[in-house]
Parts: sequence; C-alpha cells; structure tokens
Amino acid sequence: MDRAQIIKYSSMALGVAAIGALALYASSGGNTDRPANVAASSAQDSAQQTQARYLPAAQESAVAQVAAGDAVRGAKVFKTCASCHNIGEGAANGFGPVLNNIVGRAAGSYPGYSYSPSLAAAGDGGLVWTEEKLYDWLKEPTGFLQEQLGDDSASSKMPIGFDDEQTRRDVIAFLRGQGSGTATSETAEMSHGNTPSIKMTEAMTAEPDEIDALPHVRQELVAPPFLPEHTQRAEGGPKVVEIELTVEEKRWTLDNQGTEIIALTYNGSIPAPMIIVHQGDWVELTLKNPATNSMVHNIDLHAATGALGGAALTTISPGEETVLRFEATKSGVFLYHCAPEGSMTPYHVTHGMTGSIMVLPREGLTDGEGNALTYDKAYYIGENDFYVPRDADGNFKTYSAAGADLVDWAEIAHTLAPTHIVFNGRVGALTGEGAMTADVGDTVLFVHVQGNRDTRPHLIGGHGDYVWEEGSFVNPPMRDLETWFVRGGSAGAALYTFRQPGVYAYLNHNLIEAVEFGAAAHVVVGGEWDDRLMRSSYIGPIRNE
Repeated sequence: MDRAQIIKYSSMALGVAAIGALALYASSGGNTDRPANVAASSAQDSAQQTQARYLPAAQESAVAQVAAGDAVRGAKVFKTCASCHNIGEGAANGFGPVLNNIVGRAAGSYPGYSYSPSLAAAGDGGLVWTEEKLYDWLKEPTGFLQEQLGDDSASSKMPIGFDDEQTRRDVIAFLRGQGSGTATSETAEMSHGNTPSIKMTEAMTAEPDEIDALPHVRQELVAPPFLPEHTQRAEGGPKVVEIELTVEEKRWTLDNQGTEIIALTYNGSIPAPMIIVHQGDWVELTLKNPATNSMVHNIDLHAATGALGGAALTTISPGEETVLRFEATKSGVFLYHCAPEGSMTPYHVTHGMTGSIMVLPREGLTDGEGNALTYDKAYYIGENDFYVPRDADGNFKTYSAAGADLVDWAEIAHTLAPTHIVFNGRVGALTGEGAMTADVGDTVLFVHVQGNRDTRPHLIGGHGDYVWEEGSFVNPPMRDLETWFVRGGSAGAALYTFRQPGVYAYLNHNLIEAVEFGAAAHVVVGGEWDDRLMRSSYIGPIRNE
C-alpha cells in the first residue's frame, strides 16, 4: 500500500476532523464574526465506523501508522500554528483562516478571509482540501501551489512547512481531538479585539483633515548607530513628519563564526532606524511589506496612543503597504517593534525587528531645573537577544526562508536562554571600524533600546552625567550614575561629557552577557590627557617597604 493510498484511506477514516494545522495561511488577515464549528466526538466516531467499513484488515495497521501521532507533542507544535490560526467554538479568522472542518472544504473559501491570489486561484480551479492534499501542503506550501497550478511563480504566504512526517502526524493527532467546544491552546493570545481596523479586501484612502494641512517634512532615516538629521529644539509649530519603513527579510550573520539567521528588519538594519520628532508633532508613517517577503508584518510604536501602538491598524501581507498617522503626545525615547499576534510577536522581536523613536521636548532637553542640556554627538545602541537552534552535533542550524525555524526556535526560546546577546545586530558591530567616536569635551547622547530583556548599560571609564533611565524626558534626569537600568521593552538615554582620551568600553554590565555573548561596544575618544584627573605614578617590581 503506497503513501497516497494510506493517506486516502486515512482521510476517509478521520472524516471531518480539523487536521489542517497551518494549512491555508495566506496573505492578509480578514475579520469575521461567523464561527465554523465541528464536533470532535462525532468526527472520531465517524472515523472508527469508516475504518471498519472500508478498510481491509491487512490495511488497518498501515492506516494506523500514518494516522498515529503524539497529541502532546502536537499541542506544542500547534502553539506556533495558533499565532495565525484559530479553531474551536467561536473561532474567528486571524492572520490565517479558521481551521474548523477543513477537510472537504474548497480551498480559499472560508467566509470573511482574504486569501492570497495563488491559493484563491487553486480554489477556483477546483482544489478541495483532502487529507492527502493537506499532508502534501504542510510539507512545502509554495511548492504545492506551484505544482497544483502548474505555475512556477505561484507562492504561498504560509511561512513554514513541516518536512518531518511525524511532526505533521503529531499536529493531526492534536487537532483530531479539538472540536468546536473543546479547542484548547496554552499559547498566550494578544488579540486586536474590537480595535477599529482598516483591513479591507480593496485599497482605501482616508479623507483629508485639518492635520493634513499642517507643514509636512520628510525625515531621511539612517542606519544605526547614527541618528537622522534633526534640531534639538523645535523650530516653528507642530508639523507632520513623514517616515518610510520597508520590511526586509534577509540573511544576517550574528558572529565571527558565521552563525546565520533569516533576520526580520525594518529598512535592512538591526536595530531599525531611529525616528526623531518633537512633542506635539504628528508622525505619518508609511510601512511597506514587499512581495518578495514571506511573512505578515506590522508595527507597534510605544510612543503612539491606541490600537496596540498602531499594530492593529498596520498589519500587512507581502505586496502591501499601509500609512499610519499618530500624534507624538509624550516626550522621551521609546521602543518600536513588530507585533503580530501570539507567538509571532516574540518571534519577530527576537529576529531583529526592534527600533526606537525619540520624541524631544519642543524646548529641548533640560536638567529638570530649567537649564538647557545639549549634545554634540548622539549614538543609538540596539541590544537584541537571539535564539538560534542547534543540530544534534551542537552546531548552529541554518534555514532557507523566514519562518522556517519557527518550531525549532520555539523550543529554545522557551528555555529563556539566548544563544546571542549583541549590540546592533552582531558581535563586534560597534568595535574596530564600527566603534563610536568622540573628542575630549564632546557631550554625547547615548540612546539604548532593548525590546525583550532587561539590560544594564555602563561606560567603563566614564559615567552617566544625566540619565533618563526610564526614557521619559518629562521626568528630571538622574545624575552621575555609574550604571543604569533599561527595562526590557523600553529605551533609556544618557548624556556624558568626555574628559579623557582613550578607548572606552560601553557594555551591558552583566559581564557574562557582555564578554561571552557580545553585548559590548567601544567609544574611541581623541584629545589630550589630563593628569589632574588621572595619572600613573609607578609600575614595576614590588618595592621594599
């Protein structure tokens, strides 16, 4: 009995059980209040009856072999699926369509969901999801569609496949027991809830309003550690600052050993570029997700108010763009990051998709007592933690596409033990030719952002003259700190005036993370040495008392 026959009979045996985990992950998410329910117990009873009726005794063991799976492990695998798909009573479309009663459904047909062109075309051409079709789809979705349509340009927006047959069986085993009233998942959900959404099947444009009549300026973003051109004090009244970010999924090397990931980035850098506006300005952000990408993306700006920081209004599939406008009501330095629902949020953040926005007070920085503070230079340090899976020999694994590491990543991410903790995307990024520079007498602003874990910036040989540890410029800065604390999911800022030349180490003062993992940088400072501040009086053999 060949595999096709086994799956065919297995399909008959399992009836309408929801076995299409991750099947039909398409392009943009739609919303629907219409549930599609299926009774698990009835499906299982039907499966047993069908086996007895149609399968010769000699074939039952073969069917059982294909159908056999570990439901417990399948539940773990489905945690990654649940970030896109919903099942069970009251399920609604998410980034992927509802999976209830997937077997026997025409492809691209679930109500209220906007499918990718390729999958919609397959459905129009008569594709119906049988277990055999789903089993092949789960292995390599894009290849499946290309073969189905006879079109090498066909593509799937489902970012991953399961090459391992047992993994597919395990997911099926889990979903086999998940009916409309019994569906469960331990995955924490971050729902967009009743947030107004502009997600539509056709393009739409908002009507102009009075804010659109304000002066518009376009900010040219630059790669970290540098900041875009800006004034420290606002000039004139409020304005609309136009920003453009383009998502780029790209190969990225983390260290000198060649450890490689498929990074998820805004504008191709880790961290993403710094955005700078003044309090009371509006930001008009254009976010683009090119068709060459594989995954759904959005943006959550911690400086913005409402709609999950904009995430609920900016979710776009490959080939789409969106425009979001928000008022910068709070001054300070803030994190921004990609925030799809469920497991996809930490997945995107720990693949590099974090950045910072600085909202300066209109009068500029002050010491809390009304005295102006200015800086001669500014640098932007993004600290990221990465979780790179290893193979059986302990070597770091590589993957062919964004999302292909999702299941392996989840296993190591759940240990909360990063494999890499680095500044600006890779070990040594801010040392050597990449080191930050200054001269004696320069006042330098350091902005430090960490999207996921706490960190403790320290400047060896220097201090934090003025430190906004919590990132808020409305609060008076702390003075003369040796080490400051930046909470995971936030940004902090520190001013220091260099008084001695030399090479300063700027690092995370969890020294294991700095030295052994790579969370360290250098500041090369030129100028004349001041003996009054420090001098060496003697070095040599121990002298007799």
